[in-house]
Amino acid sequence: MRPITPVLACLSFFCAVILACPTARAQSPSDPSNLTAGTLLVRLRAVGVFPIGQNTHIAPIGGYVHIDDTVSPEFDLSYFLTDHLAIEGEGGFARNSLTAESTAMGSISIGKVWSAPVILVLQYHLLPQSRWNPYFGAGIGILPYFDAQPAGGAIRQLSVTSEVGATLQAGMDVHLTGPWYGNVDLKKLLIDSYATVNHGAITASGHINPWIIGFGIGYRF
Repeated sequence: MRPITPVLACLSFFCAVILACPTARAQSPSDPSNLTAGTLLVRLRAVGVFPIGQNTHIAPIGGYVHIDDTVSPEFDLSYFLTDHLAIEGEGGFARNSLTAESTAMGSISIGKVWSAPVILVLQYHLLPQSRWNPYFGAGIGILPYFDAQPAGGAIRQLSVTSEVGATLQAGMDVHLTGPWYGNVDLKKLLIDSYATVNHGAITASGHINPWIIGFGIGYRF
């Protein structure tokens, strides 16, 4: 079983912040730091990508593909269509190591590949004129893969692709001072991915479905 400590820690923090919301300090509607229609909020986050719940199958040797956890920078921006509705675009990158586990040949290192999550979601912000502003979102995402490096030896070629999938999101913006905000963000991607090794001699397919957990800072324009 894969460790879920990072996800539980993030969920615990998020729940604690939600419980604090009823006592959060409300800001004046005229406060220039408020998040209102026309606001652009730009964020820079450190994100962990945890492929928990992945379900893959390898043919013809059996087993499954293990993708390691990664931590990397991520950039996003939210544009407020109304005081409560915003559209968010997000992009980042990560270096992933792939291993074939429980195969007829045992555990096999497949190689490494760069991934670049691209996500677009529609968000609903509960308290845009309060210091603590939780939000929820849903949309689409994809995990483009590039620069695949086969492990060598018997693994001479590696290619990885993915399809567009659904994205679910929950997060919190916390007003710090002036136009500055702190942020915690949790996303679940539901994505199918495919890999071929040695030009199709071995194939793998299935659900990756990573959790993406981010902590960062934002600036309001």
